[in-house]
Amino acid sequence: MLRSTCAVLAFVAFLIPAPPDVDAVVFAKAFRAGQADRYNNRQVSGAGVSFHGPIKERVADGSTRLSLVVALGAIAPDGQLRPIRTWEEFVAAERARTTLAVALSGPDLPSVPAEPTALTFSGVFDGQVRTIMHPPQAAGSSDTGPCPGEGPRTSASESSFQCAPLLTGATATIARR
Repeated sequence: MLRSTCAVLAFVAFLIPAPPDVDAVVFAKAFRAGQADRYNNRQVSGAGVSFHGPIKERVADGSTRLSLVVALGAIAPDGQLRPIRTWEEFVAAERARTTLAVALSGPDLPSVPAEPTALTFSGVFDGQVRTIMHPPQAAGSSDTGPCPGEGPRTSASESSFQCAPLLTGATATIARR
């Protein structure tokens, strides 16, 4: 009887479709507004451009793996998202603190060059965040600073950092130009 019940429940679970992926722009805007909790443990997918290149992160077992930061675009004064394609556009958006970005962490992320690289990606938001450094060309403007608990001990460099949501178990593909 127990096996029959489990089989029926498994079959029903198989028939129920998985919830659709959350659009990365919708998610990042919610994160920026402090409302990302409603997307906990949801798959987030989107496209953007990596300007930072690969970042080596240390895993708990002492090994390292790549992580990426992806700029989804820049928030315009009318609230619309504008694409960022060039380094100059990226620096301008960073200076204005309008860049909308997510960080990706996963075991098989591509090693992207340290130049603008278009990506499509997907990962799960589990509540983690990542502090991202603004490029030196964009320093000096005020912003939210690093993520809570991740800041430098002195406040002099607070404006050089921003906090972004981290998508774990992420996959990414370099888009063809």
